[in-house]
Amino acid sequence: MKNLKNKIHLLEEEIQTREKNKEKKLFLMEMKKIGIERLPYAFSALKQFIDPETMSYHYNKHYKGYVDKLNDALQKKKGGDVELEEIIRNISKYDKTIRNNAGGAFNHALFWKMLSPQTQRPKGDVLSHIEKEFGNFNNFKKKFEQVAKERFGSGWVWLVLTKRNSLKIMSTTNQDNPLMNVIENGGYPILGLDLWEHAYYLKYRNKRDMYIKNFWKAVNWDFVNQLYDTRKKDKVNETKKLQSVILEGKSQRCSKDDTKKIKELFNKNPTVKRIYQSTIQRVLKDIFPEHYYDKGEYSEGQQSGIYDFEGDGRSVINKLNTNYTCFCILLNDINQVMERSKKKKFNFENKTPEEQIEEVKRFVNTLKYFQSRIFDRNSNTFENIMTTLTQTHERGAKTEEIATAIMKKKFGRDNVRIVGELGGSIDMFEDTDAIIKIDGKEYTAQIKPFGQIIEEDDKFIMVDTGQVKPNKTDWLVFQKGKLVFVFDNLLTDIVDGKFTFPTSALLYTIES
Repeated sequence: MKNLKNKIHLLEEEIQTREKNKEKKLFLMEMKKIGIERLPYAFSALKQFIDPETMSYHYNKHYKGYVDKLNDALQKKKGGDVELEEIIRNISKYDKTIRNNAGGAFNHALFWKMLSPQTQRPKGDVLSHIEKEFGNFNNFKKKFEQVAKERFGSGWVWLVLTKRNSLKIMSTTNQDNPLMNVIENGGYPILGLDLWEHAYYLKYRNKRDMYIKNFWKAVNWDFVNQLYDTRKKDKVNETKKLQSVILEGKSQRCSKDDTKKIKELFNKNPTVKRIYQSTIQRVLKDIFPEHYYDKGEYSEGQQSGIYDFEGDGRSVINKLNTNYTCFCILLNDINQVMERSKKKKFNFENKTPEEQIEEVKRFVNTLKYFQSRIFDRNSNTFENIMTTLTQTHERGAKTEEIATAIMKKKFGRDNVRIVGELGGSIDMFEDTDAIIKIDGKEYTAQIKPFGQIIEEDDKFIMVDTGQVKPNKTDWLVFQKGKLVFVFDNLLTDIVDGKFTFPTSALLYTIES
């Protein structure tokens, strides 16, 4: 009797466990489910543009089909509650099935709202911007129709607001959208036309040009202006929000000892630094595609990277890949996640160089896995990183300013100038912060802070100088307080992760 009761008890526990798992599974499915946008008018309301039968098939069969297939695909993929626009913006993380069906769901959800039963005249800020970009509205229409006609096969034609706040007409294939991070030079779509045959063939047959021409009779310019205004306001709010985040700086910084360990790791094992740097560059491009510009795309002479993020110009976030403290922040925060998940934490101490390389590979893979959470503007980690980078950049600028002022007293005000603009090609590839002219000859210089100078065995060793790596300048200039040391960079050696010079390399000791 006792054994029977035990069996019944175990059976009840098993049933409860199954029910809980079933509820959890159903909950996850419900969380991931993408909704179906209600058609804002009757199937017969757009007769000036399309027939009721086409609208019915287009909405009930094609659009709902994309949504159903997308939800089926999402149920099989772990990831929690994800908004459709978030999927579109980060589409490179998903497979072809999700890409096609998410695009179909998102594009059509926009398309229904871009159409109106009443013919509307273009108006508002969008019209003003169109006239500014294209000369007049007729020029814009001709260009839009031309791009639409040139789309061979299935796809869409779009009017997008680019990351530079300019308007551009572009076309995407199949169900791709300009917001997708796999679309080169995309943008924020504010007007689009479906060019798939199912969108027009029952009414127009092979006369696609007529379908394109009649589109203007059904454009909902009220909604287009709404999209335009929303995007412009979002960009302003993003900047304000980010600036406030930078100022708050609530989270803990890494200790000096922890930062020093990362500095030694980077300086003694350059391969670890290179792996981390290349990962950060890919992550920033993936997470912030609207702010990423290729070399020369933002302005002539500017290097690739993130621009117009905190405000105008090149962002300090580009320095993330070389900042020791930020690496330390990421390491500590990710290790907290690893600890909560009962997984092995990352550790670079007491390891051979080869073991450190394997460890950083494991670390950057985890970093990429959590990149959306880490680089969310609301995350504590991101606040901490942006605060650190801003403060570091300001300290660096101050170092250059002080060193330059001291050298101007020595060499003359007109003979010393700062040239290391953030993101400029001279600074990025030649590491040049300043140019000094002596007796008609110009010398390039990199300026760095230092904590201590050690003289031993006919050598000078510079301690606590920030990033230690070879560079192409003529001079290396070190500043601390009112003291500046100028060394001949041709005689530079890097020993044990520190700048090391023969005593003959010291060109000038300047004290203000």
